[in-house]
Amino acid sequence: MARIIAEIGLFLLPFLAFALYLRFGRRVDSWLEGWSTQAFVLSAIVGILLVAGSLIVFELSSRGPTTGAYVPPTWKDGVLTPGHIE
Repeated sequence: MARIIAEIGLFLLPFLAFALYLRFGRRVDSWLEGWSTQAFVLSAIVGILLVAGSLIVFELSSRGPTTGAYVPPTWKDGVLTPGHIE
């Protein structure tokens, strides 16, 4: 659940940054006044790149061992033994 919230937050981050820039940098009073199609598309592209980058980093950092023989999950005496790598 935290990962999903983080991904959504990373996607919305460029939109928030641009809105804050409009409000405090350009002193635009209306929330929609400074937004153009180009700014919206650029924010969406940056958001997608942030999410893609975080997915790649998460995948590379959370991998387990990849060498050895995989032992699939098995049932023994009514207990499920999870799959693992030996």
